Amino acid sequence: MLQGRVKIILSMLIWGSVGIFARYSGLDGLRLAFYRVLLGSLVLIFVHSLKDIMWAKKAFLAVRHKLLLLCFLGLVLALNWVFFFSAVIYTDIAKATLIYYLAPILVVVLSSVFLRERITRKRLFLVFLAFLGALIIGTQAEFSLGNRDFLGVVFALLGAIFYASVTVLGRYLKDVDSTYLTFFQLLFATLILFPVLVGVGTFHVTSSSLAIILIIAIFHTVVALFIYMDGLKEVEANEAAILSYLDPLSAIVYAAILFGEIPTFKTVIGGSLILVASLLDIKMR
Repeated sequence: MLQGRVKIILSMLIWGSVGIFARYSGLDGLRLAFYRVLLGSLVLIFVHSLKDIMWAKKAFLAVRHKLLLLCFLGLVLALNWVFFFSAVIYTDIAKATLIYYLAPILVVVLSSVFLRERITRKRLFLVFLAFLGALIIGTQAEFSLGNRDFLGVVFALLGAIFYASVTVLGRYLKDVDSTYLTFFQLLFATLILFPVLVGVGTFHVTSSSLAIILIIAIFHTVVALFIYMDGLKEVEANEAAILSYLDPLSAIVYAAILFGEIPTFKTVIGGSLILVASLLDIKMR
C-alpha cells in the first residue's frame, strides 16, 4: 500500500498535468469545465452506487437541509474551472498556474470578510507580497482585452478568486460528508453550466477531445481526489498543504517539456513571491 505522503505527492502530480490535457483537448474553458463536472458526477454516482444502490437517495437526504448552499458552491466551483481552463488556453501555463495559486492567500482575505477572521500584520504583509508577485507577472502583458496573454492572466485571477471562494464556502459545510459534498458540488456545477452551453450552442466535441475529457473527469477529478483524501488520513494537514506546491511546480515542468514554455525572469520572481507568501501563511497556522 502507498504511504500517505506518497499518495499526496501522486495526486499533486496528476493535478499538475490538468492544464496540459486542457490544451490538447482543443476545447474552450466553458466546454471543458462542463464536461469535467458532468462526467465527474456520473463517475462518482456510478462508483458509489455499485457499493450501495440507495447511495444517491441517502446522499440527498443527508444534505437536503443545505441544498441552497451546495448549489451556490456548485456555481463557484463551475466558474473556478471555467476561468482556470480559459487561463491555460490563453496564456503560458506557468503564468496561469502561478496566478491561480493566489487562491490560498485570497482565502485569508475572504475569511476576514465573510468569516470575521482577524488578519494579523504578518498575514497582511503576506497578502501584499502575493499580490506584488501577481502584479509582476501580470505587467508582462499589454493591458488590453484584445491581448490573449493579458486575458489569460485576468482569467487566472478570476479562477483564483472563485477557487478561494470554494474553500471559504466549504467551511460552512464542514458537517457534510466529504463524498456527498464532492458529488453535489459537481452535480450542481453541471446543472448550472448546462443552460449556459445551450444558450451559446457549444456542446460539440470530437472523439479525441472526448477521450481527453474522460481522462480529466476520471483521473483528475475522481481518482486523484480519492488518492488525495486517502492520503490526508495519514498526513497532517500542514504537511499536505506544503506538498500541494508540487501541483504548480509540476505544471510548469510539464509545460516546459511538452510546449517549450520556459518561464520568463519576471514570471519566476512573481511566482516565487506568490508561493513563498502562501508557504509562510501555512507555517503560521
